[in-house]
Amino acid sequence: MIGSVDTARGLLLGLLAGDCFGAPFEGAATVGEAAVRTLEQTGEPLRYTDDSALAFAFAAHLAEHGEVRVDRLAREFADTWRAQPWRGYGAGAARLFARIAEGTPWEQAARDQFGGSGSYGNGAAMRVAPAALAARDLGHAAELARQSALPSHAHEDGTLGAVCQAGAAFLAAQQDPGIQLDTTEFLGALSETLASARWRDSLERAGTLLREEAGPERAARELGNGVAAPDSVPAAVYAFLREPDDLAACLRFAIRMAGDTDTIAAMAGALTGARCGPATLPVPWHARLEGAERAVELADRLAVTSSGGAR
Repeated sequence: MIGSVDTARGLLLGLLAGDCFGAPFEGAATVGEAAVRTLEQTGEPLRYTDDSALAFAFAAHLAEHGEVRVDRLAREFADTWRAQPWRGYGAGAARLFARIAEGTPWEQAARDQFGGSGSYGNGAAMRVAPAALAARDLGHAAELARQSALPSHAHEDGTLGAVCQAGAAFLAAQQDPGIQLDTTEFLGALSETLASARWRDSLERAGTLLREEAGPERAARELGNGVAAPDSVPAAVYAFLREPDDLAACLRFAIRMAGDTDTIAAMAGALTGARCGPATLPVPWHARLEGAERAVELADRLAVTSSGGAR
């Protein structure tokens, strides 16, 4: 396992890089490798989306409190949206945060989404990776994830997406990057955090695809690449397990799965970054990423929190 500061920096910079590099391809039916490599080589600045904006808000919350305080977190998410509503929020998320900002209790606002079923989208999962930096163990990471999902995702699948991603980030952060990752062990431990046959089946399918060395197009067909949590979180875990030691390769793979490219790449990038630290971020990329300095600042604060310095 790498040091706590490097783990935190790697996680947040990996998430940011995935978001920034994935955003230009969001919604594409197919993405060729040449297109991704061209974007890598242009040198143009890259903006982050709501994925990073909310992940930063959650990281700041954990750095301040060392735990999830749901009422306050709901207001902070709403304030983050209100400050920059143009970051690419989905229509449902925008309505939710607008209602919370106007004074609607978050419990009601979350329950009312999608005709009363609650959101099963990947919004809670895309922002949750910092939970791994404040968690004592895998079970605690899952609990932090559940609490962090409450203000916005009342549907079980929305919550399970956050649990899966937080658990994966925690497990990735415990890895020694000098030792080959045991993907079977990783998927087994992650599956145990998910009390859902559907989610366990998805991880089992990911294991099969790994053994068969399935490429991004097949992985997207079998695991999904959409905005629903069950159709994107397992895909992000798969992209990480295909390329756990190389952030550029991991993001390239995730983006080539097409669909919700920014979120899938952000989740996958957080995992590779947590395992390998900031050194896995190609040096020329750092200056291109909007928010890179903010990511480092928050990572350093979270590293203090995880060492017992939280207030």
